Amino acid sequence: MNVTLEQARALAAFHAAGTLQGAAKALHRTHTAVLYALKQLETQTGLDLFDRSGYRTRLTPAGDEVLRRCRSLLEAERSLVETCRELKSGWEPVLTVVFDAILPLGPTLEVVQALRDAGAPTRLRLTVDSLGGVEDRFVADDAQVLISVLPVRLEGLTVISLPRLRARLVAHRSHPLSKLRTVSRADLAQHVLLTVRGSDPRLQLSTAQLDEQSHVHLSDFHAKKAAILAGIGFGWLPDWLIEREVKNGELKPLTLPQGSVHAFEPRLAHRGRLGPAGRLFLERLTGRPSANRG
Repeated sequence: MNVTLEQARALAAFHAAGTLQGAAKALHRTHTAVLYALKQLETQTGLDLFDRSGYRTRLTPAGDEVLRRCRSLLEAERSLVETCRELKSGWEPVLTVVFDAILPLGPTLEVVQALRDAGAPTRLRLTVDSLGGVEDRFVADDAQVLISVLPVRLEGLTVISLPRLRARLVAHRSHPLSKLRTVSRADLAQHVLLTVRGSDPRLQLSTAQLDEQSHVHLSDFHAKKAAILAGIGFGWLPDWLIEREVKNGELKPLTLPQGSVHAFEPRLAHRGRLGPAGRLFLERLTGRPSANRG
Protein backbone atom coordinates (compact mmCIF):
# COMPACT_ATOMS: atom_id res chain seq x y z
CA MET A 1 0.00 0.00 0.00
CA ASN A 2 1.31 3.42 -0.94
CA VAL A 3 -1.11 6.06 0.38
CA THR A 4 0.19 9.53 -0.46
CA LEU A 5 -0.13 12.82 1.36
CA GLU A 6 -2.01 14.16 -1.66
CA GLN A 7 -4.62 11.43 -1.27
CA ALA A 8 -4.87 12.05 2.47
CA ARG A 9 -5.35 15.77 1.89
CA ALA A 10 -8.04 15.09 -0.74
CA LEU A 11 -10.00 12.85 1.66
CA ALA A 12 -9.75 15.34 4.53
CA ALA A 13 -10.79 18.22 2.26
CA PHE A 14 -13.73 16.25 0.85
CA HIS A 15 -15.00 15.47 4.35
CA ALA A 16 -14.64 19.10 5.45
CA ALA A 17 -16.31 20.58 2.36
CA GLY A 18 -18.91 17.88 1.75
CA THR A 19 -18.48 18.00 -2.03
CA LEU A 20 -15.82 17.41 -4.64
CA GLN A 21 -16.18 20.98 -5.84
CA GLY A 22 -15.64 22.32 -2.31
CA ALA A 23 -12.63 20.08 -1.77
CA ALA A 24 -11.11 21.20 -5.07
CA LYS A 25 -11.57 24.84 -4.14
CA ALA A 26 -10.01 24.34 -0.69
CA LEU A 27 -6.99 22.55 -2.16
CA HIS A 28 -6.67 24.90 -5.15
CA ARG A 29 -6.88 21.88 -7.42
CA THR A 30 -9.17 20.93 -10.28
CA HIS A 31 -12.27 18.80 -9.74
CA THR A 32 -10.66 16.07 -11.86
CA ALA A 33 -7.45 16.01 -9.82
CA VAL A 34 -9.29 15.60 -6.53
CA LEU A 35 -11.56 12.88 -7.97
CA TYR A 36 -8.52 11.02 -9.28
CA ALA A 37 -6.76 11.21 -5.88
CA LEU A 38 -9.82 9.80 -4.08
CA LYS A 39 -10.24 6.97 -6.61
CA GLN A 40 -6.56 6.13 -6.21
CA LEU A 41 -7.01 6.07 -2.43
CA GLU A 42 -9.82 3.52 -2.76
CA THR A 43 -7.61 1.46 -5.05
CA GLN A 44 -4.66 1.61 -2.66
CA THR A 45 -6.72 0.62 0.39
CA GLY A 46 -8.88 -1.93 -1.43
CA LEU A 47 -11.91 -0.55 0.45
CA ASP A 48 -15.18 1.12 -0.48
CA LEU A 49 -14.60 4.49 1.13
CA PHE A 50 -17.64 6.28 -0.32
CA ASP A 51 -21.36 5.63 -0.25
CA ARG A 52 -22.62 6.89 -3.61
CA SER A 53 -26.15 5.54 -3.31
CA GLY A 54 -27.78 8.77 -2.12
CA TYR A 55 -28.14 12.29 -3.43
CA ARG A 56 -24.77 13.19 -1.94
CA THR A 57 -21.67 11.06 -1.75
CA ARG A 58 -20.79 10.23 1.86
CA LEU A 59 -18.07 8.33 3.63
CA THR A 60 -18.71 4.73 4.57
CA PRO A 61 -17.71 3.45 8.05
CA ALA A 62 -14.50 2.25 6.42
CA GLY A 63 -14.07 5.71 4.94
CA ASP A 64 -14.47 7.29 8.36
CA GLU A 65 -11.71 5.07 9.78
CA VAL A 66 -9.36 5.75 6.86
CA LEU A 67 -10.08 9.48 7.29
CA ARG A 68 -9.02 9.26 10.93
CA ARG A 69 -5.74 7.62 9.91
CA CYS A 70 -5.19 10.13 7.12
CA ARG A 71 -5.60 12.96 9.60
CA SER A 72 -2.89 11.37 11.75
CA LEU A 73 -0.68 11.22 8.66
CA LEU A 74 -1.29 14.90 7.90
CA GLU A 75 -0.63 15.84 11.53
CA ALA A 76 2.69 13.98 11.37
CA GLU A 77 3.54 15.97 8.25
CA ARG A 78 2.68 19.25 10.01
CA SER A 79 4.78 18.24 12.99
CA LEU A 80 7.75 17.44 10.74
CA VAL A 81 7.45 20.76 8.93
CA GLU A 82 7.29 22.61 12.27
CA THR A 83 10.31 20.73 13.61
CA CYS A 84 12.33 21.58 10.51
CA ARG A 85 11.33 25.23 10.87
CA GLU A 86 12.46 25.24 14.49
CA LEU A 87 15.76 23.57 13.64
CA LYS A 88 16.42 26.17 10.96
CA SER A 89 15.77 28.91 13.54
CA GLY A 90 18.60 27.53 15.68
CA TRP A 91 16.42 26.82 18.74
CA GLU A 92 16.13 23.32 20.17
CA PRO A 93 12.73 21.73 19.42
CA VAL A 94 12.64 20.37 23.00
CA LEU A 95 14.66 21.01 26.17
CA THR A 96 14.10 18.44 28.91
CA VAL A 97 15.24 19.40 32.42
CA VAL A 98 15.14 17.20 35.54
CA PHE A 99 15.74 18.83 38.93
CA ASP A 100 15.64 17.94 42.61
CA ALA A 101 12.43 18.67 44.50
CA ILE A 102 14.30 20.51 47.27
CA LEU A 103 15.17 23.32 44.86
CA PRO A 104 12.88 26.35 44.53
CA LEU A 105 10.81 26.43 41.35
CA GLY A 106 10.93 30.23 41.01
CA PRO A 107 14.26 30.52 39.10
CA THR A 108 13.16 27.82 36.64
CA LEU A 109 9.86 29.60 36.01
CA GLU A 110 11.84 32.78 35.30
CA VAL A 111 13.66 30.87 32.56
CA VAL A 112 10.31 29.74 31.12
CA GLN A 113 9.21 33.38 30.97
CA ALA A 114 12.54 34.44 29.45
CA LEU A 115 12.11 31.85 26.70
CA ARG A 116 8.64 33.18 25.97
CA ASP A 117 9.92 36.75 25.90
CA ALA A 118 12.61 35.70 23.43
CA GLY A 119 10.01 34.12 21.16
CA ALA A 120 11.71 30.74 21.46
CA PRO A 121 9.81 27.86 19.80
CA THR A 122 11.48 25.40 22.20
CA ARG A 123 9.13 23.22 24.22
CA LEU A 124 10.43 23.04 27.79
CA ARG A 125 9.75 19.81 29.69
CA LEU A 126 10.35 20.00 33.44
CA THR A 127 10.43 16.91 35.64
CA VAL A 128 10.88 16.89 39.41
CA ASP A 129 12.40 14.01 41.37
CA SER A 130 14.48 13.61 44.52
CA LEU A 131 18.05 12.62 45.37
CA GLY A 132 19.22 9.58 43.36
CA GLY A 133 15.95 9.63 41.44
CA VAL A 134 17.11 12.76 39.60
CA GLU A 135 19.86 10.94 37.71
CA ASP A 136 17.59 7.93 37.10
CA ARG A 137 14.92 10.20 35.60
CA PHE A 138 17.56 12.09 33.58
CA VAL A 139 18.60 8.84 31.90
CA ALA A 140 15.04 7.52 31.48
CA ASP A 141 13.79 10.77 29.90
CA ASP A 142 16.94 11.22 27.77
CA ALA A 143 17.03 14.76 29.20
CA GLN A 144 19.59 17.44 28.36
CA VAL A 145 19.94 19.11 31.78
CA LEU A 146 19.82 17.91 35.38
CA ILE A 147 20.08 19.83 38.66
CA SER A 148 20.88 17.76 41.72
CA VAL A 149 21.98 18.30 45.31
CA LEU A 150 23.98 15.07 45.12
CA PRO A 151 27.38 14.71 43.44
CA VAL A 152 26.80 13.73 39.81
CA ARG A 153 27.82 10.14 39.11
CA LEU A 154 27.01 9.98 35.40
CA GLU A 155 30.03 10.22 33.12
CA GLY A 156 30.46 12.47 30.12
CA LEU A 157 28.48 15.43 31.50
CA THR A 158 29.58 19.03 31.98
CA VAL A 159 29.02 19.86 35.67
CA ILE A 160 28.64 23.40 37.04
CA SER A 161 28.23 24.42 40.70
CA LEU A 162 25.21 26.50 41.68
CA PRO A 163 24.74 28.76 44.74
CA ARG A 164 24.41 26.89 48.02
CA LEU A 165 20.99 26.03 49.39
CA ARG A 166 20.38 25.96 53.16
CA ALA A 167 18.01 23.64 54.96
CA ARG A 168 17.09 23.40 58.63
CA LEU A 169 15.98 20.61 60.91
CA VAL A 170 12.56 21.73 62.16
CA ALA A 171 9.49 20.61 64.05
CA HIS A 172 6.11 22.18 64.76
CA ARG A 173 6.01 24.43 67.83
CA SER A 174 3.70 21.92 69.58
CA HIS A 175 6.06 18.99 68.97
CA PRO A 176 7.94 17.73 72.08
CA LEU A 177 11.31 18.34 70.41
CA SER A 178 10.50 22.04 70.07
CA LYS A 179 10.40 22.35 73.87
CA LEU A 180 14.06 21.33 74.23
CA ARG A 181 16.85 23.92 74.19
CA THR A 182 19.35 21.41 72.77
CA VAL A 183 18.28 18.17 71.11
CA SER A 184 20.42 15.06 71.40
CA ARG A 185 20.48 12.08 69.07
CA ALA A 186 18.72 10.10 71.78
CA ASP A 187 15.93 12.69 71.83
CA LEU A 188 15.55 12.49 68.04
CA ALA A 189 15.45 8.70 68.13
CA GLN A 190 12.22 8.81 70.14
CA HIS A 191 10.31 10.58 67.35
CA VAL A 192 9.49 10.18 63.66
CA LEU A 193 12.01 11.49 61.16
CA LEU A 194 10.18 12.53 57.99
CA THR A 195 12.04 12.19 54.69
CA VAL A 196 11.41 12.57 50.99
CA ARG A 197 12.24 9.31 49.22
CA GLY A 198 14.45 8.34 52.14
CA SER A 199 17.89 9.92 52.42
CA ASP A 200 21.31 9.38 50.87
CA PRO A 201 24.69 9.03 52.63
CA ARG A 202 26.20 11.46 50.10
CA LEU A 203 24.22 14.27 51.76
CA GLN A 204 26.18 13.80 55.00
CA LEU A 205 23.25 14.91 57.16
CA SER A 206 23.66 14.93 60.92
CA THR A 207 20.54 12.74 61.16
CA ALA A 208 21.88 10.08 58.78
CA GLN A 209 22.04 7.44 61.50
CA LEU A 210 18.29 7.83 62.09
CA ASP A 211 17.22 7.22 58.48
CA GLU A 212 16.70 3.50 58.93
CA GLN A 213 14.07 4.03 61.60
CA SER A 214 12.14 6.52 59.47
CA HIS A 215 8.93 4.84 58.34
CA VAL A 216 7.36 7.91 56.76
CA HIS A 217 8.66 8.81 53.29
CA LEU A 218 6.84 11.66 51.55
CA SER A 219 6.49 12.27 47.82
CA ASP A 220 7.78 15.85 47.86
CA PHE A 221 8.85 18.67 50.20
CA HIS A 222 5.45 20.35 50.23
CA ALA A 223 3.93 17.10 51.56
CA LYS A 224 6.77 16.84 54.06
CA LYS A 225 6.16 20.39 55.25
CA ALA A 226 2.44 19.62 55.69
CA ALA A 227 3.28 16.53 57.74
CA ILE A 228 5.66 18.49 59.98
CA LEU A 229 3.07 21.24 60.45
CA ALA A 230 0.59 18.52 61.44
CA GLY A 231 2.97 17.46 64.23
CA ILE A 232 3.62 13.99 62.78
CA GLY A 233 7.37 14.28 63.09
CA PHE A 234 10.45 16.38 62.38
CA GLY A 235 12.68 16.76 59.34
CA TRP A 236 14.86 18.86 57.07
CA LEU A 237 13.20 21.59 55.03
CA PRO A 238 14.82 24.19 52.76
CA ASP A 239 14.86 27.79 54.02
CA TRP A 240 12.97 29.09 50.96
CA LEU A 241 10.01 26.87 51.82
CA ILE A 242 9.70 27.66 55.55
CA GLU A 243 10.76 31.30 55.87
CA ARG A 244 7.28 32.52 56.85
CA GLU A 245 6.55 29.68 59.29
CA VAL A 246 9.90 30.08 61.05
CA LYS A 247 9.41 33.83 61.29
CA ASN A 248 5.97 33.53 62.90
CA GLY A 249 7.11 30.73 65.21
CA GLU A 250 4.91 28.01 63.73
CA LEU A 251 7.99 25.95 62.92
CA LYS A 252 10.91 25.75 65.34
CA PRO A 253 14.49 25.04 64.22
CA LEU A 254 15.95 22.29 66.36
CA THR A 255 19.38 22.87 67.90
CA LEU A 256 21.72 19.88 67.67
CA PRO A 257 25.28 19.80 69.06
CA GLN A 258 26.48 18.49 65.68
CA GLY A 259 24.56 21.11 63.69
CA SER A 260 20.94 21.69 62.70
CA VAL A 261 21.62 23.72 59.53
CA HIS A 262 22.83 21.98 56.38
CA ALA A 263 24.20 23.67 53.27
CA PHE A 264 23.40 21.74 50.10
CA GLU A 265 25.62 22.27 47.07
CA PRO A 266 23.42 21.97 43.97
CA ARG A 267 25.05 21.14 40.66
CA LEU A 268 23.80 21.65 37.13
CA ALA A 269 24.96 19.06 34.61
CA HIS A 270 24.26 18.87 30.90
CA ARG A 271 25.01 16.75 27.88
CA GLY A 272 27.26 17.99 25.11
CA ARG A 273 26.84 21.42 23.58
CA LEU A 274 23.75 23.34 24.66
CA GLY A 275 21.52 25.14 22.17
CA PRO A 276 20.16 28.67 22.69
CA ALA A 277 17.41 27.57 25.12
CA GLY A 278 19.82 25.44 27.14
CA ARG A 279 22.35 28.29 27.30
CA LEU A 280 19.66 30.70 28.46
CA PHE A 281 18.62 28.22 31.14
CA LEU A 282 22.23 27.86 32.28
CA GLU A 283 22.92 31.60 32.31
CA ARG A 284 19.79 32.45 34.31
CA LEU A 285 20.52 29.83 36.98
CA THR A 286 24.25 30.43 37.34
CA GLY A 287 24.25 34.19 36.78
CA ARG A 288 27.12 33.95 34.31
CA PRO A 289 27.41 33.52 30.51
CA SER A 290 27.55 30.03 29.10
CA ALA A 291 30.98 28.86 27.97
CA ASN A 292 29.56 27.26 24.82
CA ARG A 293 27.91 30.20 23.12
CA GLY A 294 27.49 30.21 19.36
